[in-house]
Amino acid sequence: MVALEALGLASAEIFSYNRENFQFDNDQRIHRDVQRVNMQIERFNLFREDIEDLVNLTVAKMDMYHLVSAVVLGFTTSIFTEGRVTGEAPPCFIAIYFMTIACGWIFLLLTAWLSMYASVASHSLGVRLRTLRAIADSKSA
Repeated sequence: MVALEALGLASAEIFSYNRENFQFDNDQRIHRDVQRVNMQIERFNLFREDIEDLVNLTVAKMDMYHLVSAVVLGFTTSIFTEGRVTGEAPPCFIAIYFMTIACGWIFLLLTAWLSMYASVASHSLGVRLRTLRAIADSKSA
């Protein structure tokens, strides 16, 4: 009987010996896991902000190109329609003059079109990247 009593006391001592350390370690492990998840959330939010900043930078630049090319396109159109050469000039010079203005007009039209296209493409790529990141986040969770 005494042996069983001693065995019971020894087992109680062994069970309670490391219990406080185990509970402390378990609490620390939970805090570590929560902190890791919070840091991952913040990291992906920073990725999203970086993508948004790059997209906004490209869209702003392309909008400025579009504005400038539209204004210069208007000037070129007015020069082409109202800018007549006065005085005596050989017909080949007048032809070269109008061909140069027409080429400039075509390049300005191309600039306006490509800047619009780049702005829309950049915006849609940014949306796609943010969506893919969100899909990847939901799959990894």
